[in-house]
Amino acid sequence: MLRSIFTYVALLLVIIIAGCSSGRKVFVEHDYSYETNFKDYSSYTFLECERDTNNLCTEIYEAIRRQMQVRGYKLTAEKPTLLVNYGIFYDNLRYQGYMQPVIKNWVDTENDGFRYEPIKYALDKGTLIVSLIDAESDQVVWRGYASGIFKGVENSNNHYRSVVRRIFDQYPLFAKGYDPRRYSEAVGR
Repeated sequence: MLRSIFTYVALLLVIIIAGCSSGRKVFVEHDYSYETNFKDYSSYTFLECERDTNNLCTEIYEAIRRQMQVRGYKLTAEKPTLLVNYGIFYDNLRYQGYMQPVIKNWVDTENDGFRYEPIKYALDKGTLIVSLIDAESDQVVWRGYASGIFKGVENSNNHYRSVVRRIFDQYPLFAKGYDPRRYSEAVGR
């Protein structure tokens, strides 16, 4: 009898925890251009975010800056190779994305046989879109996005940093000439 009560309580806890965490789900995806040589990028600068009164743009700016730094990109105002733009959309959003191979696989093979498969998304309230733009051509080369970013915010101090990291998990590329192994060895000393 005690064993069945324990099993019931454990099952109930699992259901409660699953229910609480489902409210914090954030949808994350990305798209990129097949006409891009991602191996040529080494530096970036930011384009302006619309100004928020609650410092949301500043939090996201800092989170993006950290993710670019971890990937070896240098922040510079002098001839950057990438421009970083980001926007926060407060209402529901219809968005046309694309089904594509994982970007790392495409960069490694540069297979011209891949095709864009359009997908229409209905994104929830609170969507963050981060675009990497080729500074020379002004063309978007990569775009990562997360919707539902306002869910569960009151419970986490690092919520937006986590959302930005999840977006950049979709961009596992490093700056030209950057060796992450050398960086981690230097940090380890």
